Amino acid sequence: MKKIFSLLVLSVLLFSCGGNKDERPIQEYLSAFMNQHETIVAFGKVNLNEILKKSEYKSVPKFGLILNKELDEMGNSLNLETPVHFALEGPFAEDGTPATTYGFLEVKNSDSLVANLTRKGFDLNKEGEIHFFESGDVAFGIKKNLAIMITKKGDFDGKKFTVEAFKKVTDDVSGGKVDEILSTDGDLVIGVSMNNLYSTSNTDLNSLSKEKQAEVKKMVEDSYVMSMLHLNEGELVFETKNLFSEALASRMFFKEDNSAKLVSKLGTGEARIGLSTNIDMKKMQQFLDEFSPNTLKELASLIGAPAQIALMSGGDDALAGLLSGQIGAVMVGNPMESGAMEPDFNVYLGIEKNGYELAKTMEEFLKIGMAKVELSSSSLAAYSDPAFVPQAGKKIKIPKGCENFGKNGINFFINLDGIDTEEFMLEDEQRLIYLVKYVNFEMNNNGSKLIVKAKDGNQNIMKQVADMLIEDFSDRIAGMSI
Repeated sequence: MKKIFSLLVLSVLLFSCGGNKDERPIQEYLSAFMNQHETIVAFGKVNLNEILKKSEYKSVPKFGLILNKELDEMGNSLNLETPVHFALEGPFAEDGTPATTYGFLEVKNSDSLVANLTRKGFDLNKEGEIHFFESGDVAFGIKKNLAIMITKKGDFDGKKFTVEAFKKVTDDVSGGKVDEILSTDGDLVIGVSMNNLYSTSNTDLNSLSKEKQAEVKKMVEDSYVMSMLHLNEGELVFETKNLFSEALASRMFFKEDNSAKLVSKLGTGEARIGLSTNIDMKKMQQFLDEFSPNTLKELASLIGAPAQIALMSGGDDALAGLLSGQIGAVMVGNPMESGAMEPDFNVYLGIEKNGYELAKTMEEFLKIGMAKVELSSSSLAAYSDPAFVPQAGKKIKIPKGCENFGKNGINFFINLDGIDTEEFMLEDEQRLIYLVKYVNFEMNNNGSKLIVKAKDGNQNIMKQVADMLIEDFSDRIAGMSI
């Protein structure tokens, strides 16, 4: 019994350390590929099969039948239930294109997949156990339960890249935050390595002193940003989560105010668009001074002399000497009979001691177009219509779903409920705004969340988007002369 128990323990230990690294789950392949691969900036997975299901593509005339036939054929060779995993290698070009893109797909039957590709005209070669194909800027390889696709701008040695990729996926898994990201649910999940982004990018950080560069390196070490896309019934949700090192997390400068005091300073009326900030200005200024000293100078130069004078008046604290970090602005008004609006604005700006004189100048300017302007030693507020100035017992009406407005470091919303957006006469993809009820965005030191709520709350947002795009595409086809 002792021997049997020992063998069981040994088996568990071996399995937990990787087990059979030639036929492991696809998530582990990517995790192993990431291990010690310091040029991979972004990685993750996209559940294409689930997204297609949510679009209800089978119900689309003709197109649905064709796509379903192709997917059924592919499903004999590939496990379409498993998300497609990917890795993007830096440095990124100015247009955002990665140096190399890797895609990882789970194979059901490698012999079937090879035969299928051969029938379709792909000229596959073999290197050891790997069947591979290369042409121009694309290469892919197949080995047992894994297929790897590689794209890279310009000609490259596809065979070499494919063989090296299959070697790297047999390494030990990365563990830690990489595996946490890859284990997270979502229609799309992306992880960005701050360390690898920094090491493969040519930014102003490279002009810092060696001491400061070493400090940046320490901050971004084992730091990631995880993003998740969820396509739900009647809404799209895009979230980010900051998985930062303690050193980087301590540098974050957003503040939170659960009581949302700022909202009480924004007058009255029904808010249609809103923006608010709660920022620790001294902490932000310190961060900029240490790691991006040219940012404010470049911004002031871009805006011109007024901005340069304003920064000078802030003294040694620059922006932190001018602003408190609490800013709020809302567009208020109700739709008219046509669905259009006559917008008005309520604005609040928190100021510091050095910002008072600048605020006085702004006050004179605002009086030209605003119904009421209020200046105190700590704030400047303005209202374009007397009907929306602060009143006892009344406050600004924030739309349902945007109740956190004013509580986070940054809040933003657009409320389109009750507005006939089709009167905007938009074209192509811009018409998607017709589907939207409201948009709400929140950001704090831990991450952010964007919610796009649809007017139709009973149908998956992907189905609604697909229907509109297909309708638009059909209209274009109908207008063509053949």
